[in-house]
Amino acid sequence: MNFDLDEDQQLTRDTIGRFLGPIDIAARHAMRKAEGGYSRARWQEIADLGLLALAAPEAMGGIGGTMVDVALVAEALGKGIAIDPWLENGVLPIRLAAAAGDTALVADLATGAQFAAVAFAEPARRYETEAVGTKTEGDHVAGAKTFVLGAPLADTLLVTVAGNKLAKIANGAAGVVRQDYPVIDGSNAATVDLHRTPADILDLPDARFQRVIGDVRMLAAAEMVGLAQTMFDDTLAYVGERQQFGAAIGSFQALQHRLVECYAALEQARSMMLRTAMLDPTTDDKNWPRIAAGAKAFVGEAATKIGLEAVQMHGGMGQTDELAIGHALKRVMLLDRFFGDQDHCLRSFARAA
Repeated sequence: MNFDLDEDQQLTRDTIGRFLGPIDIAARHAMRKAEGGYSRARWQEIADLGLLALAAPEAMGGIGGTMVDVALVAEALGKGIAIDPWLENGVLPIRLAAAAGDTALVADLATGAQFAAVAFAEPARRYETEAVGTKTEGDHVAGAKTFVLGAPLADTLLVTVAGNKLAKIANGAAGVVRQDYPVIDGSNAATVDLHRTPADILDLPDARFQRVIGDVRMLAAAEMVGLAQTMFDDTLAYVGERQQFGAAIGSFQALQHRLVECYAALEQARSMMLRTAMLDPTTDDKNWPRIAAGAKAFVGEAATKIGLEAVQMHGGMGQTDELAIGHALKRVMLLDRFFGDQDHCLRSFARAA
């Protein structure tokens, strides 16, 4: 199987690397303290680079990148520990709007003209994605959603509704009650209560919604591979510099064995991610979300192992926000549970086996 990148893919990866630059922890803290925990001006830069349009279908004005193309973007963003919510507030709403057939919204999202947050999780429903308590009342919506990532900055809320519907709601519309809170990676989410809120109601066939879930699981795995790579690289460099008993701790055989295990886990995770990305989801729409769930569970386990080893080998300071590995591990913890934790995803994968 050929994993070599073509010229366009390598150019995209290099462009992302230049955009992100060296990891700047101080700048990261400053942005997280800003209103909404992120900068809309920076989001427009992401759009101008074509990273949002890459996830949009060509028939709707996007670039129409393959799953491998967008997976490589996710991996590059992960490697740079990007603060940008490209997956949850870029790819996810674009894919949902496309699945619901809203060409105008896809165009606005792909160009950065609008910033959207997706409300799919309901209280006490754990990782279930089927909307049960959120319902339409004519051209209004009532119900409650939780874990709405990026809601404080959103212009538009895309809300899944019972009966395979998607409601498009202005964030400041009448009847929207939002309670914002920070999540583990430093970004912001919200609980959203809808009290007969006016909305544009779109059809969202379940098969299309499940396909979107599969895509997001796949890209979460890809981003975790990039995060794991940076945590491994930083740790390898650190153990070569840290002195103890007159020698670099990287010369200790016990640590060498553990690092070899991390390296093997990282390479296996990357192979699993690329192998899954190279599949054609359209040939097996029914099982694609489950296949992607298996890949996400596998990569999530590997990335978590590498992150915990990285923190332990750095000692007490590995727990602090002054080191990049702490930020990377927290992002892994969020992605590992996005659309299902490892146990949930493995159960889903088992049903496809």
